[in-house]
Amino acid sequence: MNLKNEKIRSTACIMIVLSVIVFSFIECKSPESTEEIVASIYVSNECGLKIDVYMDGAYKFTLEFLYYEIIENVSPGTYEIVAKKEGTGEVIVTEIVTITTSGETWVSILYSASINVVNQYGEPLNIYTNGNLQGELGDGENQVFTKVPYGEHVIEAAKASDNSFVASVTINVAEEKEYTWTIK
Repeated sequence: MNLKNEKIRSTACIMIVLSVIVFSFIECKSPESTEEIVASIYVSNECGLKIDVYMDGAYKFTLEFLYYEIIENVSPGTYEIVAKKEGTGEVIVTEIVTITTSGETWVSILYSASINVVNQYGEPLNIYTNGNLQGELGDGENQVFTKVPYGEHVIEAAKASDNSFVASVTINVAEEKEYTWTIK
């Protein structure tokens, strides 16, 4: 019986030594830390002219109308995106962007000019901007088109009853203000 107990003890010791060796080869890892937050800011130009884009006062790029560019590898924080008329320094839009997670953030540079169309013609009119029907405008009513980009815009009026032409105007949006056209 002594021999049997000694054999069991010997086997147990070997098992313990082997367990220690096996566990020493297994790499223990601490819980993974949170991933670094890195984002991209997409800036799109919808204001009607070429712009210079700045982030926190630093020039980033020049952007054509209806194009976009990407500011990559942006860390968490709050940033000021400024769009200026190309080469003039005249500020068009200032946007504040806060980055808290990885991914994409979009900033659209829009212009805040508007066109107010006033119908004093005496009957309902169909209003068209740049060839696209915007809807019917009743007599004595007005309609304001907002976020109008820089450039020339043709506005036309036609009688709602038979869509016959009444009047048109071309408005050149060159600054941030409300333009008004009264149809008489």
